[in-house]
Amino acid sequence: MNTLSPTRSLVLALALLSPAGAVLTPTLAHAEEPERVVMKLGEFLKLYESNKALAQAEKSPRDYAIASARYSGEVLVAEGDPTSAVFKTTMRIENLKKDGWVRVPILPATVALQSATVGGAEAAVVIENDYYTLVTKRPGAFELELEFAAGISTSAGKSNVNFELVPSGATTVTLAVPASDELDFTVANARLQSDRIEGDKRLVEATLPATGSLVIEWQREIPEAAKQKSRVYSEVYTLVSLGEGLMKANASVAYTILFAGQSELRLKVPKGMTILAVTGNGIRDWKLEGEELRVVLNYAAEGSYSLGIELEKVIGEGSKKLEAPVIVPQNVERSKGYIGVESRGNHEISAGKVKGATTVDVRSLPAAILGITSKPVLLGYKYLGADVDVPLEIAEHDDIDVLVTILDQIRARTMWTPEGRRITSVRYQIRNNRRQFLRLELPGGAELWSVSVGGRAVQPAKAGDGRVMIPLLRSQTSGGSLAAFNVEVVYVESGEKTPKNGRGSFKAELPRADAPSTYVAWTVYSPTGTKIRKWSFDGDLRKVRYLSDPIPEGDVYVIETASPEVAQQGQSQADNGSLGEGAVPVPVSLPLQGKATNFEKLLALDEALSVSFRYKLKR
Repeated sequence: MNTLSPTRSLVLALALLSPAGAVLTPTLAHAEEPERVVMKLGEFLKLYESNKALAQAEKSPRDYAIASARYSGEVLVAEGDPTSAVFKTTMRIENLKKDGWVRVPILPATVALQSATVGGAEAAVVIENDYYTLVTKRPGAFELELEFAAGISTSAGKSNVNFELVPSGATTVTLAVPASDELDFTVANARLQSDRIEGDKRLVEATLPATGSLVIEWQREIPEAAKQKSRVYSEVYTLVSLGEGLMKANASVAYTILFAGQSELRLKVPKGMTILAVTGNGIRDWKLEGEELRVVLNYAAEGSYSLGIELEKVIGEGSKKLEAPVIVPQNVERSKGYIGVESRGNHEISAGKVKGATTVDVRSLPAAILGITSKPVLLGYKYLGADVDVPLEIAEHDDIDVLVTILDQIRARTMWTPEGRRITSVRYQIRNNRRQFLRLELPGGAELWSVSVGGRAVQPAKAGDGRVMIPLLRSQTSGGSLAAFNVEVVYVESGEKTPKNGRGSFKAELPRADAPSTYVAWTVYSPTGTKIRKWSFDGDLRKVRYLSDPIPEGDVYVIETASPEVAQQGQSQADNGSLGEGAVPVPVSLPLQGKATNFEKLLALDEALSVSFRYKLKR
């Protein structure tokens, strides 16, 4: 086994602690007895890791940085035409490498470099990858001074200079152009731009983004007096709505603005009309001055611009003569328009003698009119110019009451006993628009046991005339029509007992409802062993072998009891008392047994519904 001598151990330890590449030679106090360093292993490892971290210090993410670049140029003119632009540029560059050489691209090779200096001394510049590249190992930050020339192209009276920029933290440019005329400058992508006069030169200054190209264009500025004025054309689309004591107008004005922008629009509004709203892009303010509407924009609108105006006028009730409101744009070369007229009630609208307009088929009116209403448009007009007169005559007629609640069908089931007791369940399938109650006149002596609406037990009320008032839901809309829901009542009656000889007669009637029904079906269950005389049937309903079911429940959209809409609506109406207050009746199930006899009737109005027959009951 080999052992290191003390001297070699010290050399090895110091070599491990020294920077890479360095060789340490221990200094011996005496040639025969060298100095010894003794330390614990933990302390040695701590010193080693500390020295290793210093030796491997974090490197910079890049070799250089261009903090700023300031370009100052002047255009050279020969025989009155610009030929080239000479720039003096100062770049602040920082070498981020601790040692060694760095390459910094400074200018594209498309320009002609005249000089490059750092601290007054010539800088080493080469061309690499189509760029003038500075090669240096100067440490830290320094300034690079450049002089170069860039070409100028001139076409159709417009001159421009452009070249690529190297990325820098802040980029500013100044360009001086000798000129006796006013110049109009454009600096592409400039975030801040200004120009001024210094002697016989026009100077433009701009701040540019960190990357991209420098593109400066200039041309002779056109005097304000020589500029062409704007030409404005307009089309007006107006929908006039009549009804409910009001005349409303919804107008859309489509402008076409050429040559120069417009920041203010003026329109003549019909006398007596109240402006409700003015809408459009970039509207700063609008004001009605007499009969003229003044609209101020945040910018000068050019090309296409659309303005929306809503107006109304109180006309009251009754028949009368009116003038259709016509909005006239002011200060326009040409204006044309379309007018559509609709009714919002039971009004008969006719046109008087029209001036300056032509009657058109309403189907040919623009979508700007037909597309903003679901009502049928009755009258249509088109016009050209401002001298337009469209008189309207309105005849108002009284409304006629129509059916708002209907019973699609009534389905009744009655079971009777020899003791003279009868229990009846009647289910009404209802479509209701706005009625609050269904009124039922129960048969004489009948005792009401339970009532349910939409499958939910409710508390009925008693009207002054003795009829039962059942609170109703309002039908939900389904597929463009009202959906149906069920109302069910259960009541009992006491009659005469069956005689001892078993021969007797049955007679009963259903509750009379205050709403018409399109179909009534009634099934009577007699005790087992009952023989009904064939020719003894009488009453308002016809005896049938089987129910025809002309309106099956599957053909009508019925709101189920568990439907969230019905549950929510029923709970809401129950909370505010509209489904009755007080004790909720107990639901009653009808015990059905015995012999069934069917009766039916089509189209039952406000009339009695009764059946009768004679029977013989076997004891």
